[in-house]
Amino acid sequence: MRRHSPMPELPEVETIRRELEAVMPGASINRVDVRLPKIVKVPTVRFRRVLHGATIEAVRRRAKVLLIQLSNGYTVIIHLKMSGQLIWVPRCGRMKVGGHPIPGGIYDLPNQYSHVIFHTNHGVLYFNDQRQFGYNRLIKTSALAEWLETQGYGPEPLEADFTVGNFLDILVRHRRKRIKPTLLDQTVIAGVGNIYADEACFAARVRPSRRIQTMTVAERRAVYRGLRAIMILSIKKRGTTADAYRTATGDKGGMMPFLKVYGREGKSCRRCRGIIKKTVLAGRGTHYCSSCQR
Repeated sequence: MRRHSPMPELPEVETIRRELEAVMPGASINRVDVRLPKIVKVPTVRFRRVLHGATIEAVRRRAKVLLIQLSNGYTVIIHLKMSGQLIWVPRCGRMKVGGHPIPGGIYDLPNQYSHVIFHTNHGVLYFNDQRQFGYNRLIKTSALAEWLETQGYGPEPLEADFTVGNFLDILVRHRRKRIKPTLLDQTVIAGVGNIYADEACFAARVRPSRRIQTMTVAERRAVYRGLRAIMILSIKKRGTTADAYRTATGDKGGMMPFLKVYGREGKSCRRCRGIIKKTVLAGRGTHYCSSCQR
């Protein structure tokens, strides 16, 4: 059975954001083609009308969603979900590809997976999605903060105000839960997914299934340090390509060789030479060392 591609996590989405931010601002939108209306969460006519003539000012991110800020007071919210892909084809220069590759490659555009197409004076942005779980949403920029609040996103783990004290307070509130599902809860901490939750637990020598109330303060602090360190390194390496993810330049992320447990089931632990095991926890494939994680 084919393993589904993991959803891009904070480092992967941040990598795409940075690479699109380098090329898209200043481009004016001439036309928008909506080829699959369900992908756009507002009426298609309004989506096209509002975007026509607007200039892209910035590409931002909150949690795992991209936010394309426009000059006319609106923002386009894009979530890649499981198989979304953004392809920026400039009038001149290098094509930018971010997200998951699609069957048949990226050079025959548009194709059957190209659901939303943004035509600008600098180039064309294609939103492709094979499984059709991703979405585009339009919102007034002035209402964006309120909309994000309704999504219930927790704090960003790499923001300066996400201190170890704040993290310890979060764990106290969720002390009866297991540590990995807590890290995965987007209302608790935004942007953490399966890969980095496993790696943070490994860094702290804590099994992902441990209940928080059984963890010492030192172990909780170690999870905090491990989570931040692994995300900072992953952004530096431009994300993890466990299966199909690509950066916005079409390259594989460079983080995979640095992972200690994720995707290494049956192999020797790089820390203690124990065996990396895989189990299912809260419906998610979970990797850990059977010897040095307690």
